Amino acid sequence: MSREVGTFAGPDVPEAPVSHAAPTAPERPLMNRSTANGLRALTALGLAAALTACGGSGADGPDAQLPGVTVTPAAVEVAPGEPVGFAATVTGSANVAVTWAVQETGGGTIDGSGNYTAPASTGTFHVVATSAADPSKSGSATVTVATAPPPGGGGGGAGVISADRITDWRPGILADDQLGLPLGADRLPQRTTVCATLSPGANIQAAIDACPAGQVVQLNAGTFTVSATVTLTKGVVLRGAGYQGAPAGTTIVKTGGGTAIAIGTGRDSTCYGGTAYGLTRDAAKGSTTLSVGSAAANFAPGDLALVDVADDSTVHQGDCSYYKRVSGRSASQRVEVKAVDAAAGTLTLTTPLHWTFRATSPYVAQVTRAPRTTVKWAGVEHLRIQGGTNTGYNGQMAGGIDISNAAYCWVKDVQTDGTVGGMHVALTGAYRCVVRDSYLHHSANYGFGADCYGIVLRCGTADNLVENNIVRWMNKPILFNASGGGNVIGYNYADNSWSSPAAYQEVNIDSHCAFPHMELMEGNYAPHMGASTTHGNAGYLTYFRNYASSVFAPPAVYGSTATQWQNVASLQFDGGDIGMNAVGNVLGTAGVSTTYEGYNINLYNVFQLGANGAGASDVATTTLYRHGNFDTVNNATVWDPARTDRTLPASLYLTARPGWWPAGTPWPWTGPDLSPMIGTLPAKARSDANP
Repeated sequence: MSREVGTFAGPDVPEAPVSHAAPTAPERPLMNRSTANGLRALTALGLAAALTACGGSGADGPDAQLPGVTVTPAAVEVAPGEPVGFAATVTGSANVAVTWAVQETGGGTIDGSGNYTAPASTGTFHVVATSAADPSKSGSATVTVATAPPPGGGGGGAGVISADRITDWRPGILADDQLGLPLGADRLPQRTTVCATLSPGANIQAAIDACPAGQVVQLNAGTFTVSATVTLTKGVVLRGAGYQGAPAGTTIVKTGGGTAIAIGTGRDSTCYGGTAYGLTRDAAKGSTTLSVGSAAANFAPGDLALVDVADDSTVHQGDCSYYKRVSGRSASQRVEVKAVDAAAGTLTLTTPLHWTFRATSPYVAQVTRAPRTTVKWAGVEHLRIQGGTNTGYNGQMAGGIDISNAAYCWVKDVQTDGTVGGMHVALTGAYRCVVRDSYLHHSANYGFGADCYGIVLRCGTADNLVENNIVRWMNKPILFNASGGGNVIGYNYADNSWSSPAAYQEVNIDSHCAFPHMELMEGNYAPHMGASTTHGNAGYLTYFRNYASSVFAPPAVYGSTATQWQNVASLQFDGGDIGMNAVGNVLGTAGVSTTYEGYNINLYNVFQLGANGAGASDVATTTLYRHGNFDTVNNATVWDPARTDRTLPASLYLTARPGWWPAGTPWPWTGPDLSPMIGTLPAKARSDANP
């Protein structure tokens, strides 16, 4: 029988088994890293390189060996207002400094570190790096600003992963549609107008309520104590003086229990309710159109909605009927309505679908308008939170920051600590929100069934970005709960998952309630990743260019000195997980990892597959796609023999080195095609520097 991704039927064509006849040393392309990244960008985007070195006639000319400047990437395509990072290499001079400029007037801006921001207008522009030692030498790169991001996400991926197993990852905020300003190097809206500046003792909530949208409530250094949840219900930014907290930074202490800070008021009720309307025809993965007939009149541009579909036999809901609109409809996606054509009976969506939603029985796809007003363009920045807890039933609310029924909102440079109970940050029914640059650690209530989680994406949450965070010393540092696809967990350091007994190793980036699908984990430093099926299965998750050592930083579990010996693995896909992708990762630890592929929890596995299921014959094993992963058991990079493309893209969602990436730190930072294979992850370096 034909099997099709997006209808719970698995891949169209079974993947061939992985070959273990790998080379004795990691395979690498015969080019340096900067050149490889530039060429990959050109190949993925189909653009011609526009790299020049003044004073010469090209690589084959008489000046080929003379001093020069090379800019990478050589060519990129971006959306209006989108940031991208450039790097310059100077040869032939001890002084490697350059000055940056944009050649065309109105062609965007670039700072002294090579962080470029595209203009609001479209066109083709040139970024120029000029040698400080010899101004006659310069190099340039071509920037094409298009009305939409380039096809295929960042580096693409269809060359090394079949297109039916992945989606088009363009997470987070792509443009500042609130004020029309360029995004920052961190790809967040930049807000500079301050409506109120407060000192400890002032009424934060009153200042937020009085602040015009698009402006900032600035909190001075010190400790603010609040008894009621600080709530943002409009596009205002709450900004402190630093994540380290008082006295130099800002601390908000929540007393009396409950959520400390909320963006939106729905909490977990966002997951449920509303009037569902049946789709009148199938909505294919990649489409931006929903056909709903006369029900189109019930929607308006800007609405958030949930698309869902009935489970079939490949979905194992397990004991978790929660975090979905109704039990038995586990695959869902939060979407935004861009336009309504009542005459045609169609809704046009802002973002393509990540799953195929079939209208016919037994799938009976439906769309439900979000029942509450959506909060958009709200942000929380540069502060420390203490004291929040979940005072209700499990999963009702986050103790730290609760984001519900929200779009284009963000959390940046926030610290939570062991005074916070329950989830530290929850994204519930969220769309295109961002959590970045934060330090979330420890818990006030360790235990199973205690919401001892760091960052949770749930209830159809889709197209969100969790990037450059430190999340440690919780039961599940990063967790998917019935998430909606298109989310990216990128470049985070997640470690020290709590467990009891402490000798049992928990999963750092994990899944709970069915059916997380089409999510991307890229560039993370997380010793143990996967999708446990304790509360339902997951499918078509992609793990790309991560470092998963299977060894937690000591002490492995907070409050214990136990050595971990059970459930020790790099990647864990339990019985029932389906269609997982593991590509370009560095896995295992020499002297610890002893088994390449194991089927029970008492081995030191690189891949732990089909546990609590059928082991080697389980769908978790037979539908797993592995390609270009280095592991310490084989001491080699193992490729899928059926896949001829062995060139790994730099990224599956970024077009080039991100603008926030530290200058002088190589990107990508890990992969079997790099030397060394494990470099420096900024989030890990920050964690090492924290007390």
